[in-house]
Amino acid sequence: MSAQLWAISAGKGGVGKTFVTSSLGITLSKLSHRVLLIDFDLSGANLHTNFGMKLNGKNLRNYFEESVPLKELIQGTNIPRVSYVQGFWDNWAPSEVTPEQVKTIVEECKALPYDYVLFDLGAGPLPAYMELFHLADEKILITDSEPTSVEKTYRFMESVVCHSLRENSTPDSFKQLQDSLRAYRKSSHGGYFSFRTYLKEAANFNFDYFEQLNQHPVRLIVNSSRSRLDQDLGYSIKSVCKKYYDLNLDYSGSIDFDNAVWQSVKTRKPVLIEKPFTPLAGQFLSVCKQLTATDSYANLYRAAV
Repeated sequence: MSAQLWAISAGKGGVGKTFVTSSLGITLSKLSHRVLLIDFDLSGANLHTNFGMKLNGKNLRNYFEESVPLKELIQGTNIPRVSYVQGFWDNWAPSEVTPEQVKTIVEECKALPYDYVLFDLGAGPLPAYMELFHLADEKILITDSEPTSVEKTYRFMESVVCHSLRENSTPDSFKQLQDSLRAYRKSSHGGYFSFRTYLKEAANFNFDYFEQLNQHPVRLIVNSSRSRLDQDLGYSIKSVCKKYYDLNLDYSGSIDFDNAVWQSVKTRKPVLIEKPFTPLAGQFLSVCKQLTATDSYANLYRAAV
């Protein structure tokens, strides 16, 4: 059975995406799953810091620029059943990753001897991130309660839709779609707005990707929750996405703010290892059980057909 791929992203940096990725990986390992974490932040990889790992020359640059097999770049951690692939840390030598290269690495990952492969993507809608997010079995979006983060979350969702529509459109029709959206942004408008209906009427787009996203919805996690209001934010975002984008977004839960998190970053030891009985551990366990249950149903369906 092929590995399940989870892509973890965010509309804005600084919301705790890497912390969530590493914590999901650790929690999956505690559930006896074999986990591979891949640092796919092309602008500032730092997943290694969460595990107290030192930088070395064995990273994704070798894969994309020197054709080194992915399996040769895998490094162990001090956590049983958790391995990782170091990302691009030398930002002074940027590397462009194409959607075609993303498809190749996804296929390689599915053949690796792991139950779950988690990609820690960089923030924002770069084409490589969008392609990986599109191809992943689980698409996990992280936000916090800051207004800038919430706004970027909505912009990210629009980018997910547009990237997916591009795959099934001609260059001319996709440009028409972009022009229509820009025109709408510049116009004075009010009241109810359906992203899906507007695209269909303004750009003459007919598509069924919304149905596909509704069957395999983006999973939202609200990080650094400090209050009941923050916890309920996920339901509000879900409601807005349904009303304005006609998309079902799954709210997978919130993760409490905890001083132990930033303290663990300073000590370079994962908080779920240093403090395994913190409420955070229970929250990540709840999220992972929910997502792995979904994966089990998907596997049964694939086996049946």
